[in-house]
Amino acid sequence: PPRSTLFPYTTLFRSRRIAHEIKNPLTPIQLSAQRLRKRYLDRFSGDDDGKIFDECTSMISKAVDDLKILVNEFSNFARMPAVQPAPNNLNDLVRETLTLYQEGHREVTFDFGPDERLPDIKIDRDQIKRVLINLLENAVAAMDGKGTVSISTCFDHELKMVSCSIADTGPGISCEAKARLFEPYFSTKKGGTGLGLAIVTSTISDHNGFVRVRDNKPHGACFVIELPVT
Repeated sequence: PPRSTLFPYTTLFRSRRIAHEIKNPLTPIQLSAQRLRKRYLDRFSGDDDGKIFDECTSMISKAVDDLKILVNEFSNFARMPAVQPAPNNLNDLVRETLTLYQEGHREVTFDFGPDERLPDIKIDRDQIKRVLINLLENAVAAMDGKGTVSISTCFDHELKMVSCSIADTGPGISCEAKARLFEPYFSTKKGGTGLGLAIVTSTISDHNGFVRVRDNKPHGACFVIELPVT
């Protein structure tokens, strides 16, 4: 269902405000920890106090980074941006997104099989790019940064649908997890926020499309997004 039916406007506004209030003090906390390290770490070199100081300030800085990611995802999920569709070619968008990952993950093989018959479709380019990034990020994480991610596109002339499949060679997803995979705050990843796939399904729903997950034979998972040609 559209995001507006899932969350009343007042709830969305309050959620965004809470996210904003949480995020405000995070930067000064992180900067303070970094300043302490720069100012005092050398003075403790070689003793137990230095080790404790190093571990604690590093932990503060890392915890702030983790909180920022959580707050950003929560804010993105709570936000209700109006979809601004314009004609775009999904193959071009996939290629552009893949460029980022091919450079950043050298131990992952990215295979792209585009359907060159794809017509341009009316989509919000930035929102669909975020969907692709989210699914690619999950695929890489599922394989612990090593394996193969296969991406393919397809045009169904009869149904007037364009689809994009992203498959990984990770351990796959259990039947129990599949049933809840797109629910807010449900995650199969350690430390996951459970918002990434909820944002994906909400974005695709706003484009009058569908997203589903199936097994990738012989092992792994495959996410498929389907978008109408209008």
